Amino acid sequence: MRPVSPKDPALAPLFDRLVEWRTEEGGPPAHHRTLDERELRDSIRHEVAHVLGTRCALSLADEARLTPVERSAVDYGLPDVGPLSLDSAEGVRHLEQLIARAVEAFEPRLEHIQVTVQTPGAQRALPVAVITARVVRPGHADTLSFPLQLDRSGRLVEVGDEFPEG
Repeated sequence: MRPVSPKDPALAPLFDRLVEWRTEEGGPPAHHRTLDERELRDSIRHEVAHVLGTRCALSLADEARLTPVERSAVDYGLPDVGPLSLDSAEGVRHLEQLIARAVEAFEPRLEHIQVTVQTPGAQRALPVAVITARVVRPGHADTLSFPLQLDRSGRLVEVGDEFPEG
């Protein structure tokens, strides 16, 4: 990823900018209004973890009927994925789509989101999903990729560190 220059900073998420502490002069500290490259990537990981770790009241069928742009704050997060079976290709594909649509709906700094779920097998006891996406910034075409540790039912346990580029 190309370094973020002072002329081309990435904005911190709106909520972070609204709740940050103030300087003695009453304004927000300059270093909290924008993010450097590492802070941007960490912020995206944090937001993705929050989205995927939150359950919404939508059923799987209701979620499938909504496009990401039709979802609202009331629909924030993933529906309960317990009914999905990761023993079938259809269940795995459905989970991949659910994760991608939730991230697309609630993390606007990412686009071209791809999710791959690797089911348990001889190499691992629990499923792992990998998100790969492009970071939305004018003049940049940076991608990031990181693993999601899931439990046996497909629920998020942890967002792992970003994979190195290359």
